[in-house]
Amino acid sequence: MKDHIYDKITQLSESPAMSWDTADLYRYEQSIPLKIPGYEHMHHMMEKLLAASIADNNDIHILVTGAGGGKELMLLGSCHQEWRFTGLDTSSQMLGLAQQRIEEAGITDRATLLHGKVEQLPEAVLYDGATSMLMLHFIQGIEAKKSFLKHLAHRLKPGAPFIIASVNVDLSSPAYPVMMKAWQEHMLQAGVLDDEWERFAASLGQQSDPISTEVAMQLLEECGFSQITRYFGAFWVEGYYAYKD
Repeated sequence: MKDHIYDKITQLSESPAMSWDTADLYRYEQSIPLKIPGYEHMHHMMEKLLAASIADNNDIHILVTGAGGGKELMLLGSCHQEWRFTGLDTSSQMLGLAQQRIEEAGITDRATLLHGKVEQLPEAVLYDGATSMLMLHFIQGIEAKKSFLKHLAHRLKPGAPFIIASVNVDLSSPAYPVMMKAWQEHMLQAGVLDDEWERFAASLGQQSDPISTEVAMQLLEECGFSQITRYFGAFWVEGYYAYKD
């Protein structure tokens, strides 16, 4: 059975790279909570950490990177009616979904959606906090990840909190096949379809580019963040909060 699974993974890894502009976004929305144990808790803890880290005033502006889909915008906007948000994403289709979600949540007057990369944001605007939930592993290459984190840090006020969650894994680790087998069992029991699991497993290191926890911590420090603390973990998914130096 194991050999069959990894034969299928090898075949699927040769498929074209995933594009968020052609993905089945509604199926992604439905399946991602099934794939990650504690998915909702991870986001609710993100909100609590942001709230605990930011001074209570009426002029808070939060940057949400990878905002397509609107998950973070809806949660933060409903919990903090005095906060303003800028949601950034490189996928126009994902932003379209986010637009629907913020309209449903009634926060369009406090949320601005932008199509592009963080380095394209005005340098004069500094944010009181930022999030990057399940995004870093989709950025291909260590230099591109470093550029993203550096430009993001440059757009934050000194001492601003940053919440990041991503798939962090050393693909050559002896623990990799064991963890993946356990994760497979979780997903299938949660209702993820067989072909969805196989595509997900094949995507690691192919259509996505995860890095190890050690490399991720080093990158955050190099790019201007400190007091880096883990707040969430589920299989290879890790969540951290940090502060802009």
